[in-house]
Amino acid sequence: MKRFVISIGCALVTTLPIASAIGKDHSPEDQTFVNEASRGGIMEVKLGELAERNGLSSEVKEFGAHMVKDHTRLNKELGVAATSISLTVPTDLSEDQKTEYTKLSKLSGKSFDKEYTDLMVKDHTKDLAAFQKAESTTQEPKLKTAISTAIPVIQEHLSMARSDASKLGAP
Repeated sequence: MKRFVISIGCALVTTLPIASAIGKDHSPEDQTFVNEASRGGIMEVKLGELAERNGLSSEVKEFGAHMVKDHTRLNKELGVAATSISLTVPTDLSEDQKTEYTKLSKLSGKSFDKEYTDLMVKDHTKDLAAFQKAESTTQEPKLKTAISTAIPVIQEHLSMARSDASKLGAP
């Protein structure tokens, strides 16, 4: 009888880490979303700072400042939500983003304004779709809250970017 109880006890002890690991298992889609959204947010901040320095028009400079302020806040909120559910949050740009940043950093004046506003329209259109999809697919309440909070901000940014692009004669 003692052997039976000891065997059951050992079996339970060895399965506890598996049970707790299952509880912390997250969807790969959530991690992919956090990777892309975090890197995108970092890029928005860096490009916003660049817009403040390299932009010519007051609209582009103001939009850049707005991106820095809003995306710094959104990055923090997403990061807190993601780490609270044991997701990894990237802290740097992807290689493609680094290349895009370098390309834009070599521009200034009207050429910068046009390229930047074009990119902001494209990025925020793509970001809005990604956030809306993630909002409907994630099962993580904390992540869903961070996503839901970000969507109206992204919508506002898209509207602002489109307005600036039309003022600057960009498509």
